[in-house]
Amino acid sequence: MGDQRISNLAGPILALGHSLFSGRLIERLRHMLWAGLVSLALYAVFLLQPAEQILWMIQSRVADRTPTGDVVFVASNDALNDPNIPQRRYEVAAALDELDRRGVGKVFLDVAFAESNDPVADDRLSRAIADLGPRITLVDRIVEGTGVEEVRRATSPTIAGPVARVVSDQTDRDWLGFAWNLRYAYTIEGTTIRSFGAAIAGVEGSPKSRFTVDYGFRHDLIPTLPIAALATSAEDAKMPIEITGKTVVVGHTGQVPGSQQPIPRKIDAAASYVDIYAGETLKAGHTGILRGPVVLSLFAALLLIALLLCASRKHRWVAYGGIVLVAPTILILTAKIGVRVELSYALAFLAIYAVLRSRMRWKRRVEMVNPDTGLPKLRALEARLVRDSIGNGHIVIAKIQNYERVLKTLRADDKGSYVLKLVDRLRAADPNLAVYSEGHSLGWHVASDETDAVVEHLEGLRAIFAAPVQVGGFSVDVGITFGVASIEGDPPARLAAAVAAAEETSEAHNPIAIAETGTETDLLWDISLRARIDEAMEAGEIYCVYQPKIDLASKSMVGVEALVRWHDPARGFISPLHFIQQCEKAGRMEHLTRYVLQSACSAGQLLHFRGRTISMSVNISATLLGDMRVVGLVRNVLQATRFDPQYLTLEITETARISDHNVASSILQELRSIGVRIAMDDFGVGAASYEAFYELPFDEIKIDRLFITNIAKDPKARAIVSSIAAMGREARITVVAEGLENPQDIALLEHVGCQQVQGFAFSRPLSLSNLLEYQDFTSDRAIANMV
Repeated sequence: MGDQRISNLAGPILALGHSLFSGRLIERLRHMLWAGLVSLALYAVFLLQPAEQILWMIQSRVADRTPTGDVVFVASNDALNDPNIPQRRYEVAAALDELDRRGVGKVFLDVAFAESNDPVADDRLSRAIADLGPRITLVDRIVEGTGVEEVRRATSPTIAGPVARVVSDQTDRDWLGFAWNLRYAYTIEGTTIRSFGAAIAGVEGSPKSRFTVDYGFRHDLIPTLPIAALATSAEDAKMPIEITGKTVVVGHTGQVPGSQQPIPRKIDAAASYVDIYAGETLKAGHTGILRGPVVLSLFAALLLIALLLCASRKHRWVAYGGIVLVAPTILILTAKIGVRVELSYALAFLAIYAVLRSRMRWKRRVEMVNPDTGLPKLRALEARLVRDSIGNGHIVIAKIQNYERVLKTLRADDKGSYVLKLVDRLRAADPNLAVYSEGHSLGWHVASDETDAVVEHLEGLRAIFAAPVQVGGFSVDVGITFGVASIEGDPPARLAAAVAAAEETSEAHNPIAIAETGTETDLLWDISLRARIDEAMEAGEIYCVYQPKIDLASKSMVGVEALVRWHDPARGFISPLHFIQQCEKAGRMEHLTRYVLQSACSAGQLLHFRGRTISMSVNISATLLGDMRVVGLVRNVLQATRFDPQYLTLEITETARISDHNVASSILQELRSIGVRIAMDDFGVGAASYEAFYELPFDEIKIDRLFITNIAKDPKARAIVSSIAAMGREARITVVAEGLENPQDIALLEHVGCQQVQGFAFSRPLSLSNLLEYQDFTSDRAIANMV
């Protein structure tokens, strides 16, 4: 039999576990989606470009490649084009002649010469350029002018002659001064001219096309010669660098003012280096780039796979670590193969996701701490048992008797002190005992597997609690009982069992209750309800349906009653009686009432807008009539929805649970002063007594369905309904018959004097959309035909 009960529990447990897992998974997926959207927004506005360029600099350092050696840089530390020092033009001419003599392949003169005051020197340089013929190309540089305009610095035509020209743009730089993207060509005065870098590599391209520059080549391995070594070289002298058939760039070093251009790993590099690197990049074919959205999609896919496959926190953290390690791996691999990668947006994606998850974990930690005492809540005990894989021992839940009444008598500052003093007594035998607090329950884990030993220890604790507690100058008697459950490898379920057992205890008859193994009570559902109730309302799983109330005199709909329903994705429809009881135990009744009242009043306002000024009835638990806060709750909802209070009826359920009729009467009178009507629900059965009817200010009573169902076949039921209806007439209050299922009973209800009825005979509870159709398309005549 016990095995059968356990088997019966398996389905709901698995369903609830799946629901919780799915909820957490959806939460993580939602965080992932937000992180992706924010990262894409950052990409759209290039906000992370500075970080991206720093990563590119790291890539350049990691690559550490050797250049081809086909490009030789001939440099001068002096300004070769100074018009006031024409003698240096002879030096350039001599160097060009030496290059010509040694069989150079191509020469790029990356110095712009204007005419000097020495025509002979200019003529000498011009002849040296002409002697090289098609092998020499002059470089025109585009630089920033004194204003916003750009200036093109080019060699004077009288010196250059008809030789070819290329363009180098020094204005297209990032915020650090680096050039990462260059053009293949430029359009100047209607003519397409190749870029310097493309000319070095010997490639063609459109002026609209760009390529990425690979700075992964070591700059110290680029062959470099001082210009003086060429200008003064003897014919039979051996050059330190072979230049025959190679490409030579003649230019200034970074020491010449205006010729300095930073590159990764060398801040004071010569401007010519940028174009030399561009040429090396095109020669090697290293122009590929992995754009931010592509890399972001890769990391999003990896994270999605990890979230879908990793059910445990440990496995997820391992997966997270692996995904993080993918970033430097991609950075290194792409650097080695010469592909630039936009990685910062993927890193931002991971960082944003981590921040969102950290915030959620922090929020949960805060939610798991009792703000009054600083003690962790019972949910934290469950999390600890699961996290540490504790599968043996016992869970003990201590129920503080008369807890709510004691708290009402204490000052706000003393409430937490009261609980902490009780915890100190629990720690009499073990000062390090971890105690968890929630409402009137205190919980902890006992390592012992011997149930008898645990019970004996708890008997001793009860003796300790026999003495009163001193709080705020008062001596407070303490009553405490215990619920015990062995863990048996299922901490969440057994914690719920211990809570349920503690709720069944009493000081006089059953101070220590042992939870049975395999109880049919859905323990997992009860313990998770506190976390599920808010999520269910937010997700629309908890909603209202509306049952019409029909006036027997006019045969028309004069009102509706809002009935709360819960459809859980894993468990299906939940019995309203069950989850409302659990809401009361979990302390969520006020929150649920606010939610239902808000939904009902909004629906009522819509009905009025459609032209049907009918009343809206909402059930109010009698447990809320001990605190004037319910008045503020109703008033706030009416103000928020702008629903006319004269059309709102509050149906008080289970009036037998009202502990103080004087307090309840004051609260109901205050509610009536707002303009709402008060009804007594289920009149005639145990929970709704004549005493409550007499002492409390009701405007309406609802006869319980027990009597309405049997009115035709049982004379006693008919007599009871008749007497209640007569009493209502005498008291000048409305009498409603609920639970009418047989249309033939309508005549009997009219005869005994009931004013209004509701039940399946007219309509089942309807969704709001169906109710709108019901009140729009169901005519009074159609209702009359049912009689």
